[in-house]
Amino acid sequence: MTPPCTVSEGALMLLEENEVAKLTMFVAEVNQITASVKVGPLTSEGEAVQLSELLSRGKIAVKELDALRREKVDPLNDEVKAINGIFRPLTDALAAFEQGAKRSLLAWQQAERARIERERREAQRKIEEAARKEAEAVARAEAAKSQKARDKAMAQAEDASRQQMAASIQAPDLPARGIRTDSGTSSTKERWVLHGIHDLDAVPLIYWRDDAVVEALTKVVQRAIRGGQREIPGCSIGLEEGLAVRVGV
Repeated sequence: MTPPCTVSEGALMLLEENEVAKLTMFVAEVNQITASVKVGPLTSEGEAVQLSELLSRGKIAVKELDALRREKVDPLNDEVKAINGIFRPLTDALAAFEQGAKRSLLAWQQAERARIERERREAQRKIEEAARKEAEAVARAEAAKSQKARDKAMAQAEDASRQQMAASIQAPDLPARGIRTDSGTSSTKERWVLHGIHDLDAVPLIYWRDDAVVEALTKVVQRAIRGGQREIPGCSIGLEEGLAVRVGV
């Protein structure tokens, strides 16, 4: 059995005296309707007629309650809408600015990382080239037949060693992922995302069984059924009877 409806004293304080009287009447009406419902299946036409009457009374009560609610809520909603109208243009402008600024900063940081990576690769190439020259000079010094040739080779080896050191110093550091200012910090972050599904048949079945996927697919199929489709592979389609209630004659 449905428990009786009640309204808190605090809620009643939000209503005018005449509105409280109306609401009290509707509370009694709702409680009478819900208390009159027979538990169990209907056994006679009279019970069916009575239940139909209760449905109609319930429908009328819903309309009247909604009208009473709208009398209080609509002015407040209008006020909320007006206040939002004051602030939304400002927040929308900042949101649009934020999107553009993020795109610009992200593009700049990506270009900077690419530039630094190119410079690091070039520095590494120079280091490896200088190391090769140093090794070759040392080998020539060890194989030299004269002191003059040995000294020349060792000088070349030292020069190649200095080139390695210079290239190591010139190699840029890895780029920072954030920019700190007096007002805050903006930083890049990475996450794996789906860019698109190019072959539905190749997607493993386990992903099709996800509840969210099934819910989305159910909505698509239901739209197709409302559009007149009656046979869809893998789906059971049938008639479902409902009951419409209209008030008045």
